Amino acid sequence: MANPTFGVEIEKPVSSKTTAQSHPVSQKFFKRLKNAADKRNVKPHYHFSDNKPKVILGVVSNDLGEQGLDNGFNLLESSLNYQYSLSDLQKAVGIDLKSTQEALSSEGATITNMSIHPLCKRDMKTYRKMVAPKGIYKYIWHRGWDHTAGIDARAQNSPTTGVSVYQAVDAVSVIIAAGAAFIALFANGPFEEGKKSIYKEARLNMWNKMMGHSKVKGDLMTTKFPPHRFKNLAQYFNWMFGKDTQIYFVLARNNNSSDYKNIGDKILIPKGNLSVLEYLSKKKWVSYWFKEIDKKNPKEEMLTPSISDLEILQYTQFTGARIRFKLKNQNNFPIDDFLKACKEESNKVEDIFDEFGEYFYIEGRDPGANFPDQEILGAGEKIAKSVVISPSAIQAGLLNNLQGVSRYINQFPWSQLSNLREVAAKDGLQGKVVDLTIEEFTRNILDLASEGLNAEEQWMLAYPRWVLETKQNGADRAINFVRKHKKGSLNAIVDLVKQRKIVLV
Repeated sequence: MANPTFGVEIEKPVSSKTTAQSHPVSQKFFKRLKNAADKRNVKPHYHFSDNKPKVILGVVSNDLGEQGLDNGFNLLESSLNYQYSLSDLQKAVGIDLKSTQEALSSEGATITNMSIHPLCKRDMKTYRKMVAPKGIYKYIWHRGWDHTAGIDARAQNSPTTGVSVYQAVDAVSVIIAAGAAFIALFANGPFEEGKKSIYKEARLNMWNKMMGHSKVKGDLMTTKFPPHRFKNLAQYFNWMFGKDTQIYFVLARNNNSSDYKNIGDKILIPKGNLSVLEYLSKKKWVSYWFKEIDKKNPKEEMLTPSISDLEILQYTQFTGARIRFKLKNQNNFPIDDFLKACKEESNKVEDIFDEFGEYFYIEGRDPGANFPDQEILGAGEKIAKSVVISPSAIQAGLLNNLQGVSRYINQFPWSQLSNLREVAAKDGLQGKVVDLTIEEFTRNILDLASEGLNAEEQWMLAYPRWVLETKQNGADRAINFVRKHKKGSLNAIVDLVKQRKIVLV
């Protein structure tokens, strides 16, 4: 990779220190975060809700980016600014965790080392208490999604790694293909709603509940392992925006579309059941204002499709990795040439995006959230310090070693890699598909990642190497803790949450 950049989105379940229950942060929490940023002299400002303008949803600062929320007040999400080295990213992670934990401490709360809050219910009462006021959520309910499915603080660690446009498809295919290894190393959610799950990483089972009754078949389809490895961007866009999919929405022009969850009343719904690619093929198209959806005759507006309408929807697939990008000079983007190249599945899309793209990166989505706690610290300070940065290090190492990883991945039928990912979510390192164990696959993936890192970055793999050495990921350790407990499973889970408060290293 030339001039790689490194970022990360880290989701953090929050618990009460005294009760162990899922904790919704207060507005004062954000004020404490801003005070900490003021002391760092990094020009912070608040991020307010689009549909409840007095409600603070985050703090944006020059050094970190945004420290805010995912879907609820019980699930924090930090979107950290891009850095030019993994070491610099690690420093930003440290500042983020320290400032967050200190702000939480004032209200008797803590970040919890789990990828799901194991006691939190997924019902409407909990949803109304926890959900963050973001304008997009009304729309996804309208689309047929059950948004309660993820209200129990399902948390992931999403590394983002810069690539060139010509690497993007191989890169996203490799990270998707390596999903079983990421899941096996970072599975950390074996309990749901106070009970043991059949999954070691139950976070990943939410899509069936969330989208199982969606009005659009393609919504659930694009949460699954793709049917084949992508050979070019045309194939990727056809899978994501073509047959059996349907455009989500278009944003009113002159709107800042970079933050898709804060779009308030800017949503326009194109008429009919068009995919994004079908919509882009139209010279003009009728849409209606979503804010008037409850009216008998909602106000209509004639739209002129633009490539920016595709750009804002680049996040609308939920499998193991995404290609993310920023375009420039959209008004001159050759839509007809782009659509022709997609139809022919030619490599011309790469050339077009090379001319009109500002940057490209891969967003990994399979690692569950893990944080240093007292048990991990007991295994060694280096192991504890590497926990949060390790998914970024693995992804960067794999992408630096793209040819070597591709050769390894290509040894297996794509369907076997898909099955391996499903088994990893249930069985972790103990799983097996045909004659390939997940442990063996994970060791090989980690070794390939190590080959792509320099000597100063190798320590960042200390936590995953410890997981392989002990053959226990976070889920295994949690299951063992509850199994050995003498008070009964529910009380054991309460004690587990208390034991899983993070430590700063």
